[in-house]
Amino acid sequence: MNKIPVYLITGCLGAGKTTLLNHWLAGPELKSKRIALLINEFGDLGVDGQLFPDDAGTVFELNRGSLFCACIRSDFEATMHAIADQVRPDLVITEATGMAQTSDLFSFIETPATREQFEIACNVCVIDALNFTKVLPTLKAVASQAIWADGLVINKSNGLNTDQVDKLSSLLKDLNPRAKQVRFGSENFGWPFVESLHHVPCTDAPLQAPPAEVVACTINGRDFDRAAFQTGFEQIRGRLLRMKGIVNFGDGPRLVESVFDSLTERPYTANNPRYGLTVIGWKITADEIRSALHPAVTPPVVTIGLQSPGT
Repeated sequence: MNKIPVYLITGCLGAGKTTLLNHWLAGPELKSKRIALLINEFGDLGVDGQLFPDDAGTVFELNRGSLFCACIRSDFEATMHAIADQVRPDLVITEATGMAQTSDLFSFIETPATREQFEIACNVCVIDALNFTKVLPTLKAVASQAIWADGLVINKSNGLNTDQVDKLSSLLKDLNPRAKQVRFGSENFGWPFVESLHHVPCTDAPLQAPPAEVVACTINGRDFDRAAFQTGFEQIRGRLLRMKGIVNFGDGPRLVESVFDSLTERPYTANNPRYGLTVIGWKITADEIRSALHPAVTPPVVTIGLQSPGT
């Protein structure tokens, strides 16, 4: 029996993995394929799973932890069995959370439960040209993702000059001399680039757990007051790694995104949105995030404390 190829997409928080994947899915090479998408996010809201067109393929979501940590090993194995038995796809594309350790996926695929049906075709890492060097010293998963990759897609390079992009390319070459590099938006970054890659298992990158200073939380709610939201964002923007979700500021569903201290929004036009925000912070507590953003939810979120016995 031919094994089902698995294509892995990694990259730091906000690097542009979902945008790149949607570009590949829209191309002619994948239109005739039966595809299973396995999407993982750090939080439990499942925002990214809503951002693919209806005809993209069968979408599976794993939202209980960083892909692929031990806490979701059983979920992963069950999902892969469902993919093999129910979908029987030509290929699987897996988009990992920005804090994922690539090595964990490889260890999952190599278990007896999955290796008879699946094999790694290649591993593509999306590089955020604007922020890669900023987080490289502190977020070890970022370096590990680049080192383990078979191919590197440099994104957001239009925000840098030619010399800066060349220096980043040289740095990536030092980190991973065997990986092919391509720039997002160039004529060669489509699915044929992925198919040209040859997977080589990596044993050089040190295994690193996500740093303890990283925390994720969910802000539930549909309607948000824009002014209160902006105030809350300003309070915590210096400690945000990523924020993403769908909210309504009174003018319809909006996809809100933050990468580090930037903030953007655009209309969300698909049906049946799942409202709320997933927020990933750095050196901040989940309570601090909630205290900043909950006042923006209308009606406001009310936290009811438990009374101690005898009070």
